[in-house]
Amino acid sequence: MSWPQNSYRSFVLAGASVLVLGALTAASLAQAAAAADDDLQEIVVTGQRFAVSDAAKRKANADMILDSISADEAGKLPDNSVTEVLQRVPGVSITHFAAVGDPDHYSVEGSGVTVRGLSQISSTLNGREAFSANGGRALLFEDVPPELLAGVDVLKSGSPDIIEGGIGGSVNLRTKMPFDYNHESFGASVSANYGDFIGQTKPGGSLLYANRWQTGIGEIGAMVDVAYSDISTRHDTIQAEPYFPQTYNGKSVYVPGGFDWRSGTLDRKRLGAYEALQWAPNADLTFYQTGFRSDYWSTSKEAGVYNQGGSAVNVSPTSTSVFGSNGGLISSSQLSSSGWDPLQLPGETGGSTAIANPGMTTQHNVTTDLSQGMKWTPTSNLTLTTDFQYAISQSQQERIDLFSQTSVPSYSINLAGDLPAITVSNPAQLADPSRYIWYATMDHLENHIGRELAWSGDADYHVSDTGFLRSIKVGARFADRTEKDNVSGYNWTGLTPSFNDPSTFKYLSTAAAGDVTVSGFSNFFRGGTALPGMAVFPSWALAEGYPENLAAIHQKYGLAGDTTGPLSYTVANLSHTKTRTESAYIMSRFGDDDLFGMKMNGNFGVRIVNNENSSEGYIQQPTGEISTGTLPGGYSANAGGHNSLMALPSFNIQFMPQDDVHLRFAAYQSMTNPSFNALNASGSLSLTTNTNHQITGATSTSGNPNLKPQLANNLDVSAEWYMPDGQVHVAGFYKQIKDYISYGVTSVDVPFALPGGVVQTMTAAYSGYFNASPAYVKGAEIGVQKFFSFLPQPFDGLGIDANFTYINSRSPGDLSYDMLGNRITGLPVDLLSKYNYNVTGMYEKGPFSARLAWTWRSKYLLTPTANGTNGTYTNAAGQTVTYNLPIFSDSFGQLDASVSYTFNDYITLTVEGQNLTNSVTKTLMGYGDQQYGRSWFMADRRYTAVVRFNY
Repeated sequence: MSWPQNSYRSFVLAGASVLVLGALTAASLAQAAAAADDDLQEIVVTGQRFAVSDAAKRKANADMILDSISADEAGKLPDNSVTEVLQRVPGVSITHFAAVGDPDHYSVEGSGVTVRGLSQISSTLNGREAFSANGGRALLFEDVPPELLAGVDVLKSGSPDIIEGGIGGSVNLRTKMPFDYNHESFGASVSANYGDFIGQTKPGGSLLYANRWQTGIGEIGAMVDVAYSDISTRHDTIQAEPYFPQTYNGKSVYVPGGFDWRSGTLDRKRLGAYEALQWAPNADLTFYQTGFRSDYWSTSKEAGVYNQGGSAVNVSPTSTSVFGSNGGLISSSQLSSSGWDPLQLPGETGGSTAIANPGMTTQHNVTTDLSQGMKWTPTSNLTLTTDFQYAISQSQQERIDLFSQTSVPSYSINLAGDLPAITVSNPAQLADPSRYIWYATMDHLENHIGRELAWSGDADYHVSDTGFLRSIKVGARFADRTEKDNVSGYNWTGLTPSFNDPSTFKYLSTAAAGDVTVSGFSNFFRGGTALPGMAVFPSWALAEGYPENLAAIHQKYGLAGDTTGPLSYTVANLSHTKTRTESAYIMSRFGDDDLFGMKMNGNFGVRIVNNENSSEGYIQQPTGEISTGTLPGGYSANAGGHNSLMALPSFNIQFMPQDDVHLRFAAYQSMTNPSFNALNASGSLSLTTNTNHQITGATSTSGNPNLKPQLANNLDVSAEWYMPDGQVHVAGFYKQIKDYISYGVTSVDVPFALPGGVVQTMTAAYSGYFNASPAYVKGAEIGVQKFFSFLPQPFDGLGIDANFTYINSRSPGDLSYDMLGNRITGLPVDLLSKYNYNVTGMYEKGPFSARLAWTWRSKYLLTPTANGTNGTYTNAAGQTVTYNLPIFSDSFGQLDASVSYTFNDYITLTVEGQNLTNSVTKTLMGYGDQQYGRSWFMADRRYTAVVRFNY
């Protein structure tokens, strides 16, 4: 994919400012060495001890409840991505799926960050709003190189001077500034990352330079930091289809409607750059400028066989079959299909149609942030700050899927073990190209671009060091953010599918050389379960030739006259959404040095937010015949929006019965805007008709531009004990979320364009977003970070970093339905585990440092509705049943480790390992006693060797 050149120019402006400032001071730099401050003292710290100590200091000195992770003295956070870093924070968890709402595709590095069970978090870079253009609101943390960061703060309670936007909390990424260094500094790293499942090694590296000079116009500092990382991974998948009810030997049982097996790879490259300038004309005034850019490229490939017989799959009455107490099938010696299968040969029975599919997605994400501002202290009591920010983010994606079609013979299945065991009765049939026909192609495009222009200004007046009122702080912020989300449909176009005339079938056995691959997925699940069978696919070469060769594929393997070419956007694929925010706040800090024999301080205030959301798009009208004529089709303009004026009060107070003991309480309101995906005004309408072309129903699919922001009422308490080399804390929290945004099917009135220019409003089944009943989240967490310096040598280098979080929630507004069509109630808030814990053992002694980390979370809801587990079928009574199953991720734990050796003041070698236990990720479909295994994923163990140089 090409990338617009002007997107690079904006980042180059940051570098140009470096040159301009250098030119202004060139004459003064010759005097810099003589004027340098010889009194600066180097502070010697050690890696993990420094990280623990710095994080504890930030937590103790904060005005609110937060947790922090800091880089060690080598400038390295403890994981390979910011997403992985965040899962170490108490109350924070991640998912291992490619996207929220897509539980069938795996992500090795993780995604879907939640804070105390909520994914609605705000993301900031040095306190300024940061985002990725992907239809959401927050930053894709996996896009950010951790090598560029000094640390990560997770803000769990609110404060008026913090940018609004996260009912779950806020994640602030901190970078270093030139004045953080007291002398010229240089750092570099070279790394190799090996995935043992894919069997590939990829490179990485980073460079950092920072310095500060005394000049004739004041002190000047500059730094630049660049990081590159390349990782390749593999994952294998087995997936079961929904369990349909049927009768077996007089008993009501549930039988999976098929199974899939897949293998995929991901190659991702990440390049990040950061530069910063500071200029202090005097001790009271500092100007700064920063530029941040992150590029993320990925190519994901996945090939699989999808056997989806649905309700036609049945257990043979003569089979040996075992069912669980809930009626769900555990094992069977023979499953077959009673459905229509035109690809069976004469005399064959029990087979079901299946598709073999290689699919490839390429993606390029770019996020750029340019900021400049100043801090001025005109008097000893007054500090003024101001900040201007321009941020732009773009994401482009192309996806192509090619499909062949075959008949899968009867099979046996055993789900009693850790992994499913599936055996096809005639695997040779699956490996025979003469049993496959060219089925279809499907392409998909996305192009997101988001921009934000923001200004903020703050004034902090220090009143007294001893009175009750310590300071008053006021501020204002203006932000104008726009996002254009161009998302095509999934353009499924048939070649010679089985519902066509069999005389038109084109078989893979007669394909041109190089257009077909017979694949056996070597080392499937590392040999943990047998591959059901080899399969025949359109080749990767065909997929990699997209989009140029798509027309040629249809000409060769489609019906006569097929002129299908690459997909292009329609106006119904385009959406333009804006958010305009004006906010102002006032906050007072207070304190008492002797209240009932202990110190007390805190803050209270209010943030006023005027929030305006608007979205414009087009609705695709239905086409076809109805009883009154031909539907005109076409597109109708659609727009909407919602304005909200909100006062968000907050109150934070802490008591310190001793200097090292903090007791905190926080009560505050917070808000989150609907995502840009949810606000999308574009969509489509359709009508269902009977055999007489009379309208029997209507459906609508789109976003909802009239959504309200979600508003949360929050209560938090925390008890913290700080000690040498560590801290312990216990916290509790409660959230009530009004206007909680959910996704499902509801009834809405929609205007339809009918024949003769008639526009009629009809009630349609709307699949989309809506403000539901309030959701509730409550829980508690406990954490400890401590080095055991009191132990005798060499055990005085041991330490622990452990935390545990309990969360209880409910989301009454979710709309899910079981396989009998009954509504499912009692679902929790999505992406929220009831139990989470992290246990990290640390050791640091002399030049040697080690870390062993176990991360675990219990079962959690991925989504109340997902593609692949919803639909309709006809039951034994001839009734149409609609089902919409929720998908859960089963409990999951992962072991990671790292060992470092510092040879001298300059060179450190680190060896890291991730997923050392080769953990299997499992998903579940359904709820309660009708919950069954959906998917099983296995991925790489990853090993990294890094050599770091610091001067």
